[in-house]
Amino acid sequence: MRRLLIILGIAAAALICVFLLAASLLNVNKFRPRIQSEMQSKLNRPVTLGELHLHLFPLAIKVDGLTIAESPTFPSSRPFATAKEVYASASLMSLLHGEPQITDVTLDEPQIELIRNTAGIWNISILDGSAPNAASGANAASGSKEPARQGGFTLNKLSVTNGQVAVTDEHSKAPRAIYNHIDLTLSDFAPGKPFDVAADVHVPGQGKELLSFRGAAGPLASGAAEITPVNGQLSIQEVSMAGLNSVAAGAIPPNTDAVASGNATITSGGGSIACKGNLTLDKAVIRGARVSYPIDTQYDLALSPKTDQIAIRSGSVKLGPTVLSIVGTVDSGVTPSNINLRAVTNNASITELSRLASSFDAAANSNDQIKGTISADMTAIGSMKAPQVQGNISASSIQAQELVLTNVHAACKMTNGVVQLAPVTAGVFGGQADGTITVDTKPAHPLCSVNARLNGVDTNALLSAMSSVKNTLYGSLAAQGNLSFAVDSSTNLAGTLNGPLNFSVTNGQLKNVNILNELARIGKFVNTPAVQSASSSNLRQLSGTLNINHGVATTNNLVALLDQGSLSANGSLNLVTQGLNLHMTAVLANTLSKTVGGTGIGGYLNTALANNKGELVLPVIVTGTMAHPVYTPDAEAIAKMKMNQLLPTADNPGSLVNTLLGGAKGKQSGQKNNQQPANPLDSLINSLGKKH
Repeated sequence: MRRLLIILGIAAAALICVFLLAASLLNVNKFRPRIQSEMQSKLNRPVTLGELHLHLFPLAIKVDGLTIAESPTFPSSRPFATAKEVYASASLMSLLHGEPQITDVTLDEPQIELIRNTAGIWNISILDGSAPNAASGANAASGSKEPARQGGFTLNKLSVTNGQVAVTDEHSKAPRAIYNHIDLTLSDFAPGKPFDVAADVHVPGQGKELLSFRGAAGPLASGAAEITPVNGQLSIQEVSMAGLNSVAAGAIPPNTDAVASGNATITSGGGSIACKGNLTLDKAVIRGARVSYPIDTQYDLALSPKTDQIAIRSGSVKLGPTVLSIVGTVDSGVTPSNINLRAVTNNASITELSRLASSFDAAANSNDQIKGTISADMTAIGSMKAPQVQGNISASSIQAQELVLTNVHAACKMTNGVVQLAPVTAGVFGGQADGTITVDTKPAHPLCSVNARLNGVDTNALLSAMSSVKNTLYGSLAAQGNLSFAVDSSTNLAGTLNGPLNFSVTNGQLKNVNILNELARIGKFVNTPAVQSASSSNLRQLSGTLNINHGVATTNNLVALLDQGSLSANGSLNLVTQGLNLHMTAVLANTLSKTVGGTGIGGYLNTALANNKGELVLPVIVTGTMAHPVYTPDAEAIAKMKMNQLLPTADNPGSLVNTLLGGAKGKQSGQKNNQQPANPLDSLINSLGKKH
């Protein structure tokens, strides 16, 4: 028995040697014209094969180069496919019989050109040799199927290693895109039948850098209205966006990168493609702005290749604690794409929404100058580059540096990086504001314009937030202003402040300055003035108009009502340095005038005058700063009042009236003034443009 086994083994080995010897002596290159002719017939396009060699282990025919020209129905200067080397597997018996039967083909580093013509038909859809025509398109559109050509291009296995695929889409007029480093395997491939697909795209980078698809496809669509059925799973494993951009140039915006991972289920049929899955972007940089946590997305999309429409049936983007829900459509058939989207979010971070918006809108600037959380229901319609965005927003708190808005409600519009809230209502430092706010987000420090009314606002809190004037002026503020500024630190913000402001502060207080004590020093009062010993001044009302230019406020109608008199002023106040340059006229009430000596005050002829009501009038110049003002007599104003014998009164300190100077012993002279006390707001208006 053992001897028989040895004999059989020797015989088998001898038989193998005979076959190998026969194979080695076989000139497979003689089959080249026949194989080339058959491929041309089946593919309906010119085919050029290089020299053929027999490769024994594993048994295959090696082809030194392959070129498959484009079909005549798709005019192109580039061939449909080229390959440096091709390995075609065939049985030894078919080779020995002179009728090689190719079952498996491997293309090494091929370059493949995919073209969709203006009718929407792909060149790969006619690999069975059929030519597209109007009838096939009509049949496809009506749902009917043409019978598959007999004798088409069939293979048990078609493999591509390290391939390059270039895509030219004449239908959508998209520029030619090139995709490199592709491995592809098609199993049981035959026109008119489904086949298995395994595809991998290797992207340069540090991680796994792999896009994979596993599933089934086919039969290949032959008409413009048809879509090749696909059913499978797409996997993205640690793909860097920068690496993807090197494979498909222009796929992502400039200065943008991330590491992407995710999974999706893809199915097609009935003229549309469905894609549902998730995607996570880690280490994200959006137009130069780094995101400190992953961006997670969930999506359910329907795509129509016929119309180039993308329907977002449901979608969500999560940036840390911020979640944005999106539904709508994208028309990718035009350049740039048109969108019609609705986005809804609750308690979302303004900073993160700004970063997300900057990824879509090149005009917008991603920054963290404006903080807070908002709820919004917005629509975006129009060009992807500059959509018209509008809707409603609300927020419990929005902070721009030290300026804080609370309980915000507004109708919102955004165009080309400019956000407009109109109308808007909000709480501001204990008071209320309503009007219009416009924010230009394009600069690094966003530019804001505010046209609003204020009522009941904490004056000190507002000044401290928007200028260097801190802990100086207190009271309840009512104002109407049309101001613009850049969002920066409070000091720098004041330097960018421009526009008019009408204001009135009631029940106020000026800290660190006792105005009456300063006036007593200027007037050289002979008696101790009945004024407060505190280092501050009470203000029953302070009102006027400020015209602000780069942080310097000028006024010609500033009026203050004190407990024991009134004053008016014109000049300038620097909101950045707190510098003062004011000409002020103070009128002391009759009761206070008598207390300090009446018209018999020591410096009467030089520093003060008395009107016929027995009220002392003291013109002074105020310099220094808000925190440390310096009072000096205004000799020029005193001289003019004496010459014209026109003096202000306590109830109207901003206007010179025909009130003659008082007598040397405090007696009144001239006609009695029966004028009723003027309303402070009326005097503010009436004194516009008048010099004191």
